[in-house]
Amino acid sequence: MKVRSLAGNIKIILLATLLIFAALFPVSKTALSGMNPDFKVIVGEWIRPDGGYIVHVRDVKSDGSVNVGYFNPNEINISEAGVSLWKGLVKLFIKLQDKGYPGSTYTLYYYAEKDVLAGFYHQAAIGQTFEVVFTRKPSR
Repeated sequence: MKVRSLAGNIKIILLATLLIFAALFPVSKTALSGMNPDFKVIVGEWIRPDGGYIVHVRDVKSDGSVNVGYFNPNEINISEAGVSLWKGLVKLFIKLQDKGYPGSTYTLYYYAEKDVLAGFYHQAAIGQTFEVVFTRKPSR
């Protein structure tokens, strides 16, 4: 009898969750049409309702580079960030490097119909991954 590791089970659960997100939040073809997706659709200020964490996407380039800030409530250092296309979705990856956040990451996907960034937060210090959703903060 083959026993799956805890890490293997977690990967399966995360993959299943991501597939559920994809089914619940279909992608708008107009936002990502053609070979050059419009990464700028994620520019703005995003808030995580379950804690007030903020991702501020200031600028995105077609080469995948991004100017982004993360706040809780003060700014947290980011060691790596980028945007790419994953299965038709704009994907935002952020790696944090600060006290309390050593190597923690966000992997977020933009869902146009709901105008949300949803995905996963990996808290490296405790080795746990959580499902998260960020909603766009309204412009003033």
